[in-house]
Amino acid sequence: MSLFRSLALLFFAAPSLGAVTSGSTSLKECDDGVSCIQVSPSGSSMKFDCHLVTNPNGGHVQDPVFLLHGFPEWSGMYLPLMKFLRNKGVANSYACNQRGYSPEASPGAVEGYDYNILKADVLAIADELGHEKFHLVGHDHGGVLGWTVAQEAERVLSYTSLSIPHIDAFSKALYGPAADQSQQYASQYFDMFMRENSASIKGNFWYLSLGLTSGRKSEYDGKYSDYLPSDFQKALWWYNGAMAAGKIAGPPAYTATQLMSAGQYSVAFLRTVFGMPPDDMVGGIDQKYPTGQITVPSSFICGKKDPAILCDNDYAHTTSDYVDADYLHLVVDCAHDLTSCGGDEQDKINQRIW
Repeated sequence: MSLFRSLALLFFAAPSLGAVTSGSTSLKECDDGVSCIQVSPSGSSMKFDCHLVTNPNGGHVQDPVFLLHGFPEWSGMYLPLMKFLRNKGVANSYACNQRGYSPEASPGAVEGYDYNILKADVLAIADELGHEKFHLVGHDHGGVLGWTVAQEAERVLSYTSLSIPHIDAFSKALYGPAADQSQQYASQYFDMFMRENSASIKGNFWYLSLGLTSGRKSEYDGKYSDYLPSDFQKALWWYNGAMAAGKIAGPPAYTATQLMSAGQYSVAFLRTVFGMPPDDMVGGIDQKYPTGQITVPSSFICGKKDPAILCDNDYAHTTSDYVDADYLHLVVDCAHDLTSCGGDEQDKINQRIW
């Protein structure tokens, strides 16, 4: 048993024999060639709600594509892309609501969201579905997670990161002597997401501004359509989990005055609302465990209008230094969400993914 599988099982409340069941989720949009399944990896009590798109003709590409959503997003964001993949001959593509998003795979403690465990989830789901090898796509936090999963070259056939540069390059932009100050400014929200009870502090600020608009009601029917601050907290814990695992750096905290002087008015407002972080976060957080070289064919696609990830800055272009395989960096005229860019730019994105 791998280390990552063992870590995942450690945080599962009770073992099971594992199962893949159809029609047992409350997911919406389970029609037009889209199946909704629930995957419970062997040895776990977690049940992940997943969308599956299958090519009715079998497809000429038998290795599946797994798609990892980001924050605060849901698997349904990928349905147009999954249908595109089906039309391109991909036999099966899967997008699951990940830990903290699937209602029956949402541990109630921050320790359950360590990034090593999130990585183990991806591999365990693929195992339960019977796929030893697969292509991988990740967006936002799913992009961060995807770079860590892509370390497993014996499992991952190719990787496409949407919006997120290699996380070692990103970490150097956030912390240390080679830092990109503009990216540090743009990432000031990191420490605000990581506060204790961050979903509900300051009058439910993050819950009201991000949680209620994240699409849970459009993703689920019935009892799972309600979304409370305590539910949204589990999505925010991905930030704590990334830092706890040492996978990514965190920027130093700038004061509201410093941010105003730099013309960063939006993040200055947020700093005024949330104040400075605890002392151990003020100076930033180093990346303890770099991901290192990726040895599978990889693409990094990003939007030049993205206000959160400044992916056309010099630091982002160093992603190529961390890929020892075929690599492409595509910059498109879009913002952060690269699955709903639309028009010719969306065509460029989809054609590069497949």
